[in-house]
Amino acid sequence: MDTAINEPHISPPAATAGATFKHVLKVDAALFVGITFFAMLGIGITNYRVDSAYSYWSYMLVVLAVVTTAWGSWRAQKLGLREGGKLLYQQIILWGAALVSVAVIYRLLEAGRINVDTTGLLVLLMLTFATFVDGMLVSWKLYVVSALLLLTLLMAAYVGQFLWIILLAAVVLIALVLIFVVWKIRSY
Repeated sequence: MDTAINEPHISPPAATAGATFKHVLKVDAALFVGITFFAMLGIGITNYRVDSAYSYWSYMLVVLAVVTTAWGSWRAQKLGLREGGKLLYQQIILWGAALVSVAVIYRLLEAGRINVDTTGLLVLLMLTFATFVDGMLVSWKLYVVSALLLLTLLMAAYVGQFLWIILLAAVVLIALVLIFVVWKIRSY
């Protein structure tokens, strides 16, 4: 009797690592698309409903903080990159500072020191910076999101109706990242 039939199938380490890498890439792409979508939604809200923008960006910051922290910890564990405790500490400091920054910006608005348009631009600048810094901690895809947010900020500052241009840029960036992920998965 052949004993190999009764033994459980153990995949070779290279195959397991490849499957893990592909899974991480898929999750990375899904989260990138989600973060980009919610950033675009926030830009639309800021552009058309200024009174709701503060609540949206505050909640967005909290959700982004939780999602990127969980994502970074999960990626680190799956890919064996670094300690989860250090990443959690860095994420708490980064996103806590970002949330405090949004609160301060809106207190300046309430005090009459800045106007509504400037408030939206400052919040977007702060979110751009926090997302860029988080790219160093979690994934390069956050660099792309921060570049999109920076482009949005510059367009908002210099162009009156910028939403459609930013939406087109977001769709192109999402398509490029998805093409890259599919290419990496197939070539691995």
